[in-house]
Amino acid sequence: MADTLGVPIPNTVILPSAEHPTDTTGKSFRNLKYPMDWEAIFDYVGFPAYMKPYAGGGWKNVYRLENRDEFWDIHRETGQLVMMLQEEIVFTEYFRVYCLGCKTVRIMQYEPRNPHHARYVLDGPPVDKKLLATIKDYTIRLCKGLGYDFNTVEFAVRDGIPYAIDFGNPAPDAELTSVGPDNFEWVVEEAAKMAIAAAKKQKPGKMNLTWGTFIKDAASEK
Repeated sequence: MADTLGVPIPNTVILPSAEHPTDTTGKSFRNLKYPMDWEAIFDYVGFPAYMKPYAGGGWKNVYRLENRDEFWDIHRETGQLVMMLQEEIVFTEYFRVYCLGCKTVRIMQYEPRNPHHARYVLDGPPVDKKLLATIKDYTIRLCKGLGYDFNTVEFAVRDGIPYAIDFGNPAPDAELTSVGPDNFEWVVEEAAKMAIAAAKKQKPGKMNLTWGTFIKDAASEK
C-alpha cells in the first residue's frame, strides 16, 4: 500500500513463523516455496536489520540483528510469532505523528532510543519546513489509504528522506505521562472536535466513519 501511495518504506520481508501455528500442518503452507531463498531475502534487506512481529506493539519481541547467525538464533526462539525482517534506517531525525480524521496532523520530534518516558523531544532543534510538509503529506496519504480516523505514523529520516517505519497504530499511546502535556492537550482537543463533527453529521441508518467510506470505495472498484 505504501508503495502504491508513493511513501518510502524500508526494504521489508514478512517471514513464516519458526514453528507451525497450532492446528496447522505442512499442507497449510503449500503456497510457500520451499526451501525459501534466504540468500535473496538477506541481500534484499541487508544487515544490520530489525526483526519484529508483523502485528506487534509496545516494542515487544523487537530485535536488532547484526548478521545471519544472529537471525537464525533469534528467529528460532520466536515460536509461532509471524515476524518481519526490515532494513535498518540509520536516521538523523525521527518523528512520531498523530493524525485525526485523515486531515489533522501533529508532528512530534521523537527519539526511540531514549527510555520510554523521554522519547518525546522537548525544545528540539528547528526542522526544515519542506521536510515537515512532506511528512504531513505522507501521513495523510497513509491514513486515508488505511481508512484510520485515529492513528500515529513514525518516520525515520535518512539523507533527507522520511521513511515510514510504523503506521498501523489505530489505538496509539496518548497517555499524559508519556506524550507530555502539550501533545496530550492537542489530542484531547482534536479528538473532541472530530467526535462532535461526526455526531453533527450523523444521519440515522447511515455510516459516517472513514472506515465505512473506505470499505464502500474499495467494493465499488471491484
